[in-house]
Amino acid sequence: MNDEMIVGGFVFGTAADAKLAREELERIEYLDSNMNYANTSKVMQLYDKALDTKMFHTPVGWRYMGKLKNILLESGYIEEEIRPIPLYNVFARSEENHSVAERIRPAKRKPDPYKGRFYFSMMITGVLVAVVIAMFVIALKSETPNMINYRNAIINEYADWEQELKDREDTVRMKERELNIVSPLTHEEQKTLEAQKSETEGTDKDE
Repeated sequence: MNDEMIVGGFVFGTAADAKLAREELERIEYLDSNMNYANTSKVMQLYDKALDTKMFHTPVGWRYMGKLKNILLESGYIEEEIRPIPLYNVFARSEENHSVAERIRPAKRKPDPYKGRFYFSMMITGVLVAVVIAMFVIALKSETPNMINYRNAIINEYADWEQELKDREDTVRMKERELNIVSPLTHEEQKTLEAQKSETEGTDKDE
């Protein structure tokens, strides 16, 4: 053990602390050689002055302050009349303080893996719904026959074909008349004749 680190029976952790303790020890030796400890009022003045000026910072000085306090107590002072000795140091290890703080601090919540999966599944569901809606819209607007408009397409196509056939028959009948060939009435003529017949029958019923 390094003797330079030992001062007043205390082993200090650093050379700076040991040096400070030696300075305090020299101050104490000077006070011991010049102080009349029998004069309790002077002892009280020295005690208060040491506290006010923060004269001592190491265990060497605190031990001397304890000596002054014991002199005052033995001379008739009570504990409440004597100021406490402040200790300008932290004795708890920093690691312990850190561990205590970690125990007090609320634990961080672990991320929920199912929460991310839930949001992902909801997103996929939304995309699928949008695709289905888009398919229905395309099917409704499409001109190609399908399950929805297949029947309408067939009906329209049949009507066009029937009209085209009637137009061709009327053209043939008109040509036959031009050639003095007996030909049936055209579709328009048949409609006109049927309309006249209906009007005649209606008039006869009214009479």
